[in-house]
Amino acid sequence: MKLRHSLTGDTYALADDGTVDVETSDGNRGTFRGSGEWVNGDLRHADIHMLSFIAAHAARDRKTSMTTHTAKSHTGVAAPTLKTHRRDGEERSKEMDLGLDGKRALVTAATRGIGLAIAQTLADQGCDVAICARGDAGLETARKDLESRGAKVFTKAFDVADGDALEAFIGEAGEALGGLDIYVSNASAGGGPGLQGWQPAFDVDVMGAVRGIHAATPFLAASEAGAAVLIGSTAAVEFLGIPQAYNAMKAAVIAHAADMAQALAPQGIRVNAVSPGPIYFEGGNWEMIKQAMPAMYDGAVAQCAIGRMGTPEEVARAVVFLASPAASLITGSNLVVDGGFTKRVGY
Repeated sequence: MKLRHSLTGDTYALADDGTVDVETSDGNRGTFRGSGEWVNGDLRHADIHMLSFIAAHAARDRKTSMTTHTAKSHTGVAAPTLKTHRRDGEERSKEMDLGLDGKRALVTAATRGIGLAIAQTLADQGCDVAICARGDAGLETARKDLESRGAKVFTKAFDVADGDALEAFIGEAGEALGGLDIYVSNASAGGGPGLQGWQPAFDVDVMGAVRGIHAATPFLAASEAGAAVLIGSTAAVEFLGIPQAYNAMKAAVIAHAADMAQALAPQGIRVNAVSPGPIYFEGGNWEMIKQAMPAMYDGAVAQCAIGRMGTPEEVARAVVFLASPAASLITGSNLVVDGGFTKRVGY
């Protein structure tokens, strides 16, 4: 197996012994294990996600004698559970049970990017899922994908800017799934300068979160593990080059999450925010910026401490953890997921 890193251009090649040889575009080389451990060579750092991806696929393809055991997922399909060895030789499982099997979740704007990745991760963890978007075609594609993961799926096409339609959808989803344990407010009107961007951002980003939590509260209160996650942005906490409605509205979303965490705690509902930094995916804003304004794109990548932008799946894992019973002590938090893009110190 040989892959080229989409951002750096570095080449990652699987060796016969299961290690991964990495060669940079300027000729530096290094050998690493799938865990990211350096083995030899001048190059001592490589992308852990690429290393683990290649190592995992190689192990599965070769059907090596790596110690594994199987556990039944909610679909009844045997899923691998990685085992590791302690220094004393005893085995222990590295899998964390998030406690999501059988839970019911709703994610707004979930047919692409971060929203779809959140819905997919929830389905993979054993949740049934309700999703919405403005277009029927995208919803149908997403529905088939989520059902293939074993989830019961409820979908509806409408614009989250229509608050009455949003509240109706939440009620219908709760009835269809037999309740709701998780509510994720992901819909956003996006960014853009000028006065014309303020009303859509207010209607979708802010009021979508406000009315969404309001409509979901009776369902979440009836759950033994009710949780809501509102998607914010690092644009709310640091200046991104131009004043725009998106920045201010995401700040309002984060503040509302903190307020609702206090207000809904007596009903057993946790509320948190997740604020992604630059996230790259096909068809997303940063792909368009890369093509149209490469200098701006390169500058944003350079600002990421880890040397790359994030992926929707990385944001999704953070969201799903906060929404799960595994995060039972966390409420009123704003989790920044940005690879070190923001430089402020948060206390």
